[in-house]
Amino acid sequence: MGDMLVTLEELASYLQEDVDTATATLAIEIATGVVQAATSQRLISVTNETITLYVDEYDTGQWIELPQLPVTAVGTVLVGATTVTDTTADLSRGRLFRSLGWRSIALYPYNQPSTVTVTYSHGYATGDRMLQFARSVVLALAGSTYAAVPSNVVREQIDDYAVQYTTAATARLDEMPGAVAALRRQYGRGPRSALLLKG
Repeated sequence: MGDMLVTLEELASYLQEDVDTATATLAIEIATGVVQAATSQRLISVTNETITLYVDEYDTGQWIELPQLPVTAVGTVLVGATTVTDTTADLSRGRLFRSLGWRSIALYPYNQPSTVTVTYSHGYATGDRMLQFARSVVLALAGSTYAAVPSNVVREQIDDYAVQYTTAATARLDEMPGAVAALRRQYGRGPRSALLLKG
């Protein structure tokens, strides 16, 4: 099952009608995916995700930014294959500090790429007020996607009675002026030096 920022009951309430479970679930998953893609963030709460960051010879700083916000907890940290405990987490900014930097001292030659592997928890808990805006956009997108379901029928005719369905919009943020920029301002993260290899 995909991520869902709103429930079936909330979509039904928004549409003021009963909804088909499978169709509504798909509409919510699509809308949630569109919103999370726009922010480059997985907004739902995720516990103990392990990611690997690539650190090259130009990454000589003492801070390293974690890709997902907000960071709620940091577990194990490895520089190369070595577990390190001399780190300090700045949860409010989603970053880690290490006075020795993030390059592995085991590398030879020293300018080889290094990796930092972090296990951490991130995202917003269900019901967090910070999700209000994202949830409102998901409801609008899911509502329009759900309403588009009959659009696969172009024309239906019984005797003299005919119905023609128009093609409805799918979950598209470009139909909501300013929504993408506002979502990125609210939930996004600026550029970072270390490159995410895998997560």
